[in-house]
Amino acid sequence: MLWSLFGKSLLVAHLSITPFSVGIIWQVYRLCKKLNTKYTPYIFLLVLLEPALSTQLILISPDIIMCFFALWSINLLLENKRGWLALSTLCLGMISIRGFVVSAGLGLGYWLIVKVFGQKSFKAAFFYVFPAFVPVLLAMGIWFLYRKLETGYFMYQPGFAYMQHRELASLNQVIKNILSLAMGMLDSGRIIIWIFLFITILKMGIKNFIHYISSSPLCFIYLSILFTISLVTIPVTNPFGNRYFIILYILLTLITSQLLLQVYKTKKMQIIFIGMLLVLFSGNFWVYSEKKSKSWDSILCHLPFYSMRQEMIIYLENHNINISDVSASFPLSASFSDLDINEDKRQFSTVDWDKSKYILYSNLYNWNDESIDTIHTKWKLQKELKRGLIFLRLYVPLDKK
Repeated sequence: MLWSLFGKSLLVAHLSITPFSVGIIWQVYRLCKKLNTKYTPYIFLLVLLEPALSTQLILISPDIIMCFFALWSINLLLENKRGWLALSTLCLGMISIRGFVVSAGLGLGYWLIVKVFGQKSFKAAFFYVFPAFVPVLLAMGIWFLYRKLETGYFMYQPGFAYMQHRELASLNQVIKNILSLAMGMLDSGRIIIWIFLFITILKMGIKNFIHYISSSPLCFIYLSILFTISLVTIPVTNPFGNRYFIILYILLTLITSQLLLQVYKTKKMQIIFIGMLLVLFSGNFWVYSEKKSKSWDSILCHLPFYSMRQEMIIYLENHNINISDVSASFPLSASFSDLDINEDKRQFSTVDWDKSKYILYSNLYNWNDESIDTIHTKWKLQKELKRGLIFLRLYVPLDKK
């Protein structure tokens, strides 16, 4: 719609996301204020500096739209504004399947909160909460019915391009998914949040910690969303990135901050929060070996890649290398018109080890081990661009004169 009004450009696309980015900042501030502490500015910064959130905030990402409606829904839920909650969860559920899953987690958390804090029966709590989620359930039901009538399938059609990522996982894959989820929770500096969480548990004692969990609405919401997201990520083959769990990172940071305020005195809190801020920000620069996959869209240090891509294209043009003779993988494989929002229809070709004349390779590719070994042993480096921790390289076959 905005492209129709203001012209099709990358700038307009970014501006279309900006209101949701600003909305997230406002909703995070509202959540921090609910902790009712003079350390709100520290907690606010701690949440916003979370690498996955801060990176996604400046990208054109549907996860930012989903995150905004999720945070708005959490604030409305805590304020018990069921009318507005019905609207926010409707929007949340209609963004994506993952948005609907988060909406389901909010419904479960709200039901438990009403049951525990409102001292209602399970049945009474259900009928109190359920009306707020009727709009999203109806909308999803209508959508799936429409899809069934149009395509003959409620979900994915046979031959779907990513079908291999939508299958039930084997036991080994389930274990790997659990480990991947655990690593993601600790990655990019987030380990500092977990360290202080365990320190507070030790200081409080298990009994007091359990009492805290059972008296914290944020804990109910966190555990409920974790449960519903795990149901659709752990048992399937679909690889997941850190951006899938931004809401959980935000909630865990708030919960840990709330716990810290109960076990540490005033003077220590400033030092602790500053230390946590520094470690969390450093997570933007945690880069592993080439053979260890990385959620590049969830750390700020990947940003130089965009200008490096433009510089490499200029190099190819200056050396009369045809763009179609150069092979590349995601995220460089799309047409220039899609990446830059212009009329340039050129596109790098698909990597073919036997036929490709040139291959572009970057540590952002997350290639499998075999492909990385092949590019290093059977291809010769012709041009390298490197900024910070990111590189972009142009290779030719070893036998090329």
